Amino acid sequence: MDECIARLRLYFGDLPLAKMMRKLGIPNSTYANWRKRGTVTSDQLVVGLINAGISLDWFFSPNKQLNYPTPSQLHIAETVQSDYQRESEQRTQVIKAVEAVEPLFEMFKLRKTEENQALLVETYLAKRSDHVTVGFAVKQVAKALAHAQRSAKGPRN
Repeated sequence: MDECIARLRLYFGDLPLAKMMRKLGIPNSTYANWRKRGTVTSDQLVVGLINAGISLDWFFSPNKQLNYPTPSQLHIAETVQSDYQRESEQRTQVIKAVEAVEPLFEMFKLRKTEENQALLVETYLAKRSDHVTVGFAVKQVAKALAHAQRSAKGPRN
């Protein structure tokens, strides 16, 4: 308890304890319990330090050189690999969707705008993953009609 308060005083200076605790988001009742027990509840202290932007390394291990693990030490290679694979598959799906909707522009004499293309690709991808409900289809048609109305009014000033 004394060591904890001494570390906080190094950071906050001569600020009264009640103000220090407020800055850490620690209620007065919690501090009173700490004092009564003579020990600090580390989980509340850690949350308070993080919220105040105080380094946990500095607070808990001021005179130690701590090692930060490299990505290869974190056993995340499989996660990174699967994330990359998932992103690659998503890109491939989008490319296929763009290729599939491309002929519709000419077939229906649509202006090839980014908004039109995005609407068609979004609908195509939703169908491919079996997420097309009546509500979704009606929403897509409403978006298309709204875009057509805006286009018919001409550019806005």
